[in-house]
Parts: sequence; structure tokens; C-alpha cells
Amino acid sequence: MKAINVWIERLSFFRKALLSFLLGVAVAGALPPLNLVFLLPASFTGLVWILSSAQSRAQAFFAGWWFAWGQFIAGLYWIGVAFTVDAETHALLMPLPVLVLPAFLAILSGCATLATYLTGTRSLARIFVFAGFWLLFEYIRGVIFTGFPWNLVGYSWSASLPVLQSTAFIGIYGLTLLTVFASSLPALLGEMETPKKTAILSFAATLLVLLGLFGAGLARVPSAPTNVYENSSLRIVQPNIRQSDKWKPHLLLDHLRKLVDITLTKNGASPRYYIWPETAVPYNLTTSDKLKEELGTLVPPGGAIITGAPRHERTANQYWNSLQVLGETGEILDVYDKQHLVPYGEYMPLRSIMMVSGLTRLIPALDQMSDFAMPDGNAEKVIHIPGLPPARALICYEIAFPWEVNPGEDFSWILNITNDGWFGNTSGPYQHFAITRTRAIEQGTPVVRAANTGISAIIDPYGRVVQRLALNETGFIDGYLPRPIMGRTFYAHYGEIIPGLMVIAFIGTGFALGRRTRKYTRLSS
Repeated sequence: MKAINVWIERLSFFRKALLSFLLGVAVAGALPPLNLVFLLPASFTGLVWILSSAQSRAQAFFAGWWFAWGQFIAGLYWIGVAFTVDAETHALLMPLPVLVLPAFLAILSGCATLATYLTGTRSLARIFVFAGFWLLFEYIRGVIFTGFPWNLVGYSWSASLPVLQSTAFIGIYGLTLLTVFASSLPALLGEMETPKKTAILSFAATLLVLLGLFGAGLARVPSAPTNVYENSSLRIVQPNIRQSDKWKPHLLLDHLRKLVDITLTKNGASPRYYIWPETAVPYNLTTSDKLKEELGTLVPPGGAIITGAPRHERTANQYWNSLQVLGETGEILDVYDKQHLVPYGEYMPLRSIMMVSGLTRLIPALDQMSDFAMPDGNAEKVIHIPGLPPARALICYEIAFPWEVNPGEDFSWILNITNDGWFGNTSGPYQHFAITRTRAIEQGTPVVRAANTGISAIIDPYGRVVQRLALNETGFIDGYLPRPIMGRTFYAHYGEIIPGLMVIAFIGTGFALGRRTRKYTRLSS
């Protein structure tokens, strides 16, 4: 390994940049749906060696920037697929999500490697500092400009349910920190300045920690299925409507009929609650009394239809992306309006600046994008459905924000409605599902997920998939609502305080080790 490190150190700046880019691309292979976790040690070890050979601040920054640019291009390419749904209008904008967005996000990773370089730490101290700063800037990525906490390295464990159980205590960010640290430690084996004994002991200790997480996770998950709520029979409907057809005016009624036909399919079950995906009803329920009345006739006695549908307010002439609970009489019993909108997808940020600058004239598609309204800051986040416990409602990618799930109100399950039809048969829907599953473990609550296509499921509070419908599959799931873990989880009570303290501890440990090493070096000389 020392020979490889020496070889990397002798590379030109541009060859190091290319290598860093390729190592970042490999990280995307460790994420869903491939979950090739073994790629992470090679990727992060290589990045640490490239950073170690940096001769300037610029080189240190671009070591991380090129790495992350490769990771985000390979890991987020699927966003560009959404721009092919209406290619005639939006295809020219594809470079924005495919190349420009990854380049912007990569700035933060570059800041992480630059911050590590500026500390002047070496050997094991540098690994601690690097892992801490990496996660610190991942947090910033999760909140800056409305945030985009997607493709965290911790999700690479989504194929290992036992390891993923650690998120019930330290959250996905805590698991990401441990993963980056463990993946970077092999770099010590290739460094001349690190005693071999130190490298081996550090690597062995971290391996024991990961094995401990695996063993504890195995012990945590019960062998028996989770208990369910009585009288909570659900039917989750996945209509699998092509996104390119979804909003064609002459097909809207056909889409609704398809949804109803699947819902009323007889198979011996007697569902009490029908759950439909995001914008499943392509009409404004709040302003269509006749439609509400007709849909109300479908509702089983004592049950409800829970559906995504646009909500329109005539007075303000505003639209919301909403989840609505419809009762037997056609009355809307409760409403949740999406509170974390997707930039460019659901609203146009900086629209006034783009109009003044003339950018909308240059790219007319920008001006044609309509905006959903932001709900009031005091809007309810927990919905109430007759006969069921309170549910935390989350629409589409809102579930990617772990710190937003727990609203400070009591809830017993998470209801996530979504539409991944925008992204075709790509890695995007699988990544989204892995995120959803992790929220169940973190909170200790079941998740019921209804998607237009890919992937609808009932997930228990340990992240076990009770039932699911695959991507591009048309059909329904009949099942019951699992009960949450009694007392919830450690993470549910303390949230991001835990991984936040871990960041401080890792960076602090790195500084302490660095001072100790410098002091020992001075005494030896």
C-alpha cells in the first residue's frame, strides 16, 4: 500500500484530479441500488492520500471538489431524467441538474478537505479531523439553500439491516461519520510516518466497532413480526401512470378511473382505508364538491381515502401540493400541505432576479414553471384519520430530511406519499426508498408509503419491509398498520444532538492527537 501512496504522490495535479473524480464515481456504486460497500475504503483511502500530497490550499480544496463532483454526477444523474419527460421544453436545462448542481454541491466537500489541510494534522489525527469535517459540511449541504441531504455515505448500509439499526441511536449522519472514518483508516497502512502498529491497531479497533454494530443490530431486531393495530386494514394503491401522460387533459379522467378500478379490486380482503399516492387525484378536491361526493361513496364504513391532490384556494389564487383525508360523506377531514418544496420542480427560486436579468427570455422554460405555495409556518404536520393513531405526513422528498420528521407533536406512524415516475428505471427511486426505510428505524415508527410508481410499501419500525410493490408495477398492497416501538428510539428523543456531538468529539480528538504528536516530535528531536 505504501507503493500506491508513493505513486499517487508523484502524479501531476491534473492526474490527481482525474483519479479523485474516479474515486468519487466509485462512491456512487456503494450507494443504493448497488450497495457495493467494499468500494468505500478504496475511495476514501485514495482521497486521503491525494489530500496528504497537497502542496497548497487550492490543491487541498480541489482534492475534495473533484471527488465529490464525480460522486454527485454518478449518484444524482437520475435528476436529469426528469427533464426528458417534456424534452421539447426542458431538455436544454439538463446540464443544470447533471453537471452544475453536482459542481455546486461539491464545493462543500472541497471545503471539508481544505479545512482538514489547514489543521496541519497528520496520520491518525488527520483521519479523525477529516471524518469530522466531512460530516460537518454534509450537514451544511443538508440545510443550505433549502438543503439536499441525499446520498449520504451511511445509506450504503441500506442492504445491511443489522448495521442500519445503529441509526436508531445515532441517526444516518452518525452512521455516515463512522463509515467515512472507517473507510479512511486504511490510508494509515500506506503512510511512511505512521507506525505499522498504530495503523493496524486503529484499523482493527474500527473493524471491531463495525462488527459490534452488526451484532447489536442482529440482537435488536426481534424474530417475530411487529404487532399491528386492530381495525387498521389498509389498501395502498400504485397506479403506475407514466409521468409523460399524467397531466394530459384528455387523460385525466382515465387516470382517475384506473385508480378507482385498482382500489375496488376484489380479492377477499376488506380494507378500511385506501391510500393513494402524491397528486393521485388530478383535480382540485377542495373546489370540486361533486367529485368529493362521488369519491366519498367509495369509502368503506368508518374508513377514509387518504390521497394526494392539488389544493386550490380561489380567494388567494394559490395552489398547494397536498395530502387530503376524505370521509364517507365526501367531507375533507384533514389536510397536510407540503412544506418543503423542491426548487425548480415545485417553485422557481429567485424568479424576479431571473426575469430582470433576462434569463427567462433566454430560456423560456424557466418562465413557464408554475409555483406551489408555501403553507403557513404554523401549519399542522400531523394528520388525524378516524380510527387510526396520529400520523406524520410527508410528501415525496420531505422524508429525506431526518431532522424535520419529528415535529414535536405525538405521532405513531409516518405516511409518505410520493411520485417517482419522473425518474424512470434509474437509481433515484431505489435511493428514495432506502431513505424512507431509514426514517422508520431512526424514529422507531412504521412507514406506509404510497407511490405512483416505485416503490410502495409497508415498513415496520425496525426497517423490515412487510410488503412492497416493485418499481413500474401496477397493483395494490393489502395489510395492517404496524405498531411503533414502545417509548420510540434514542434518536427520536435527541435527534441531531447525537451526531452533532460526534462531530465535535472527532474533530476535538484529531486536534488533541495532533498536539500530542507535535509535542512528541519536538521532544524526540
